[in-house]
Amino acid sequence: MVTRLLRRKLRRDLWRQRAQFVAVAVVIALGVAVFVGASDAYTNLKESFDRAYTTQRLPDAVLTGPSAPSLAVEAARLPGEPLVTMRSQTDIGARIGNHTLLTRVIGVPDGAQPAVSQLAVRSGSLPASNDVMVEQHLADHFGLRPGSTIDLYGPEGWRTVTVAGTALSTEYFWPARSRQEVMTSAEQFGVVFASESLLASLAAAPERQLLLFTMDRSQAGTLVAAATALAGTNGLVSASRTEQPSYVALDQDVESFGTFASLLPVLFLVAAMLGAFILLSRVVHAQRAVIGTLTANGIAPSTLRRHYLAYGVVTGAAGAVPGLVGGYLLGAWFTTMYTDAIGLPIHVVSLHATTLVGGFAGGVAAAALAAWGPARTAARIPPGEAMRTTPAGRGARSLLETVVPGLRRLPARWRMVLRGVTRNRRRAGFTIAGVAVSLSLVVVFAGLRDTVTGMLDRQYGDIDRSDGQLYAVDAQATPALLNAARTDPDVAHAEPFARADVSLAAGDRRYDTLLIGLPSSTTLHHFVDTAGRDIALPDHGGVVVGVGLAHSLALRPGDSLTITFTSGAARLVEPVVGFVDEPMTAVAYVSIAHLDAMIGGSTATGALIGLSTGTDREAVSHRLGAMPGVAAYLDSAAADATMRDAFAIIDVLVAVMLAFATVMAAALLFNAMAANVAERSVELGSLCAAGLSRGVLSRLVAAENLLLTLIGIPLGLGVGTLLGRWFMARFETEGYQWTLRM
Repeated sequence: MVTRLLRRKLRRDLWRQRAQFVAVAVVIALGVAVFVGASDAYTNLKESFDRAYTTQRLPDAVLTGPSAPSLAVEAARLPGEPLVTMRSQTDIGARIGNHTLLTRVIGVPDGAQPAVSQLAVRSGSLPASNDVMVEQHLADHFGLRPGSTIDLYGPEGWRTVTVAGTALSTEYFWPARSRQEVMTSAEQFGVVFASESLLASLAAAPERQLLLFTMDRSQAGTLVAAATALAGTNGLVSASRTEQPSYVALDQDVESFGTFASLLPVLFLVAAMLGAFILLSRVVHAQRAVIGTLTANGIAPSTLRRHYLAYGVVTGAAGAVPGLVGGYLLGAWFTTMYTDAIGLPIHVVSLHATTLVGGFAGGVAAAALAAWGPARTAARIPPGEAMRTTPAGRGARSLLETVVPGLRRLPARWRMVLRGVTRNRRRAGFTIAGVAVSLSLVVVFAGLRDTVTGMLDRQYGDIDRSDGQLYAVDAQATPALLNAARTDPDVAHAEPFARADVSLAAGDRRYDTLLIGLPSSTTLHHFVDTAGRDIALPDHGGVVVGVGLAHSLALRPGDSLTITFTSGAARLVEPVVGFVDEPMTAVAYVSIAHLDAMIGGSTATGALIGLSTGTDREAVSHRLGAMPGVAAYLDSAAADATMRDAFAIIDVLVAVMLAFATVMAAALLFNAMAANVAERSVELGSLCAAGLSRGVLSRLVAAENLLLTLIGIPLGLGVGTLLGRWFMARFETEGYQWTLRM
């Protein structure tokens, strides 16, 4: 009988305050949806990439060097019985229409798939002896299809070849030129696949590479270790899958979703717990007389505790169910959007039972935990105390009246507002907490958006001040190219630069990256240290490295850094003279004059270009790219646009989370304000009966809530900033620790 009556009371209470309970359920639904959506996106993307990598056989290890072909038989006997493919590779200039760019030409068997790093053919056929297959991103950007033609620069000059088809390669799902040049535009860099015979005619000395892949995935780690040892013994450069630029870039993206999946739901569910706690505390406070009556009539405290705990469980379940559905749809939508954006040939969208169970349990548990405190309070109220609906107390001046005595002369109704702020500290505290939590959630996601935007603005507005890069077809062509660029009427500045693939070593740590040579007086690249101070490249030796590299190699000022050129041109030892705060690159910089002196000849590979104000960038790009001796012209604006397009997916995710946070903030504030008004129903009714109009009462209550909101805003900004810093500290790119920028 008692149980049936309490159930009826529960149903009636939920219906009577349905708006407030729906608001809590919405907050819980959002928290569950974020958890399920982020977790599903993470798992779906992992499964999609793993399946594509296995199906197309992304190499576990790549051994590069002139002696690689002679090690094919020995490599096939390494642990895991790997599949082995021998290929050539070279970077040369390409011309598509009137646009020049750098192109990586990769050798494949005539008209057949390689055993390792197979191609997912999207149109046409595999290349024969005199044509090429274009990587899909490049084909999409320039509208290439079977039968189109492109020009490639070889030892005999420009050569026109026919496009046999288009394809996707696991090594270029994200078409990165290197780990330090992940964000390259199709305007700047592309990949084509050619038969080994055609490639040999395009490059006098291409790189020779040995690709290894094991079908026994449990042996992958052992294979990589053995391949690395084999490479070291024979003077080859070894790169594992985890060092492959596309793999690294996409894996970091996927792991970012994993971070979202583990951290974001916590923020939402904590906010849901606060909303539920505020509401249920108000319910218990309002029902003190009912609680006293039930207790006086023999209802056991444990029964009352279970009854009020049921408010949280029911609300949690009501919010968790739509949250599960919304989370699944959110995860599927984001997985499809992401895989379509990069052209992944395989994408997996699965229903993950463990995620659904975890989401439901988390939503119910959050609401139940929020209900536990009020339920425990209800069970412990003595009947006599519970009957006293208005606890005794005495009035006092507010803090503001004490600090500012002139406020004591305000009309009574406005002094009532000031005193109402601190009269019920519990109620005021709940309102302030609701404001702070609501605002902090919005600040976190707005801060993430601002951090990404600010990082791009800094990289392409303050650090890299060039408008483009001219690459020469060879070292001998660089001086003439530089002089020709300086005579162009639209070029305001032209400076030589050197770019070399190197391996940096400090102690027992090694890192493969780029060495960039620039004039010590460069005006097209701005060097700033971690304290925001300008620094310059030293004229007479020493290197400046990015802070990401400093962390990866555990460097300090004055440490010696061994620089080994991948091409075998030289091996240098230079002191570290400074660190630059560059979020997008983990490279080393050196004076080009010093580099020339150490190498014993010109090392310049091209020119940095600064254009005059108001120049038609596209026209200049075509004109400079067509100059004799130019392999490619790379427009910095295209790289900037590519970066922003790449982060557009993150912007979409942040926008969705920001919308969720805004809805949650509205729900929390609604409950906090509704609780404030409901708890004062007797007081407000008495004032109305005493002659105050409803309009005046509305303004008084609004003013009191506004004061509490003004107190909560700085607290919310502070908490949100701290949460944003903590959240951003979870992200690291090539050793660079992200920091919140708002």
